[in-house]
Amino acid sequence: MRILLVEPPVRASDIATAVFALPPPHHLERLGGALVADHDVRIFDMRIESDLAAQLESFEPDMVGCSCVAANYDLARDVLRLAKGHNPETFTVIGGHHPSLVPDLCYDPYIDFVVVGEGELTLRKLADVCEKRGAVEPVKGIAYKTARGEFRINPQRELMDLDDLPPVARHLTEKYRKRKSYYRAGWRPIDCVISSRGCPHKCSFCGLWKVNHGCYRVRKPESIVDELDSISEPYITFADDNTLDHIRNVNRLVELIEERGVRKTFGFYGRVDTVVRHPHLVERLRKVGMKMLLMGLESCDQRALDSMNKRTSTESNRKAIEICRANGVEVVAYLIVDPRFDRGDFRRLSDYVAELKLTHPVFTILSPFPGTDLYEEVKHTLITDGFELIDFYHTVMPTKLPLDEFYTEFLDLYRKAYPLKNFLVSALKNRAVLTPRNLRLSLRFRKKMLQLRSHHDLASNRPPVEAGSLALPVPLEVPGEPQMAGQ
Repeated sequence: MRILLVEPPVRASDIATAVFALPPPHHLERLGGALVADHDVRIFDMRIESDLAAQLESFEPDMVGCSCVAANYDLARDVLRLAKGHNPETFTVIGGHHPSLVPDLCYDPYIDFVVVGEGELTLRKLADVCEKRGAVEPVKGIAYKTARGEFRINPQRELMDLDDLPPVARHLTEKYRKRKSYYRAGWRPIDCVISSRGCPHKCSFCGLWKVNHGCYRVRKPESIVDELDSISEPYITFADDNTLDHIRNVNRLVELIEERGVRKTFGFYGRVDTVVRHPHLVERLRKVGMKMLLMGLESCDQRALDSMNKRTSTESNRKAIEICRANGVEVVAYLIVDPRFDRGDFRRLSDYVAELKLTHPVFTILSPFPGTDLYEEVKHTLITDGFELIDFYHTVMPTKLPLDEFYTEFLDLYRKAYPLKNFLVSALKNRAVLTPRNLRLSLRFRKKMLQLRSHHDLASNRPPVEAGSLALPVPLEVPGEPQMAGQ
């Protein structure tokens, strides 16, 4: 069977994608790895190229699949509408974070199947059944329309042993990789690896632990290093929910990287409390190539951390930053802006960033993703019924400040943290920074931030998409060797 896996396009208002980063569609490559032995599989990345109609015409897929989060669910749905418009007999499948948390919200005439949870085994089984026109009732981990038009959610599939994952089908994105299309800030070309799935913690705003049934699973370090050895890209991001939590595994991973002489530049995700409890781990990881650690500091207020069920402290935040700085590791610090902030709260957060001397803070607006505990707490207060604004850079919750003022204060956080003069100083010190593309990247980021408020109104007032209508955005230009805006 011919199967087309599609990465949805980037919305023009998307702040981060194709500005801060454009990672490879690792999730689709993993799904492709589960399918290629028995099916003809292609990956089409609409963040980079736009002519889906031509792809459908030339490939004539029997099945088209998309993965999505809440904010781009409508774009993924439109991809599947176009597939059905091309050939009504095409099987259409949607999966990912949003469909897994709220499959019932994906009931749509142009979506045949929803993959709930991990997709590798489920999609392979579903493809085999569809090819034979067999019964889907026994297929675990899917939701679908019955012959009578009812929406049925089958029992969940058991979680996989991560050492049984199929190989990543990176060859399916080879045409994009040859052009060095994938990057994160100045890291180019970049690739992704996973060492684990899930998280042992249960933050109220996060849904990933729910998708993984509250379990935290790890791969054997030997299999991770085998994969690293097979990757040609010099920069690697570990696309985990929480890379560092299994200390024994991480220590073994470091040993194997040293033994095999793997030479890469790494970025990891980790929690501040793990760093504070195991400072030696940061030192060891830095020696084998870790230059960046992404951590969720979340707040400068202990009461806010407690309300999120974060189980960390502001003191741990400070200590973790000090440990990373002492070891020469750049910290990408994520901080949450609560819609209930007043002017004093914004000022305190800005002062906190200055006090900790954070060079790469990422401010995100508290976003209640459907299916999370936070969503259940606040869903009756939401100011829009759509999902488009649930993207970390817009608010769907009522604000304490007037909305215009809230967005102005949010924008000022970035202005203060990333002043334009810093970019110009970096340009004078390093001529590679001041390229036309990098300058365009910095200006694009600033322009998008200025448009946050107007896009809020546009998305809030957007009428529901009518069946069969298509409004897929064209792919954004992929800039060469981008630099973090303001750096």
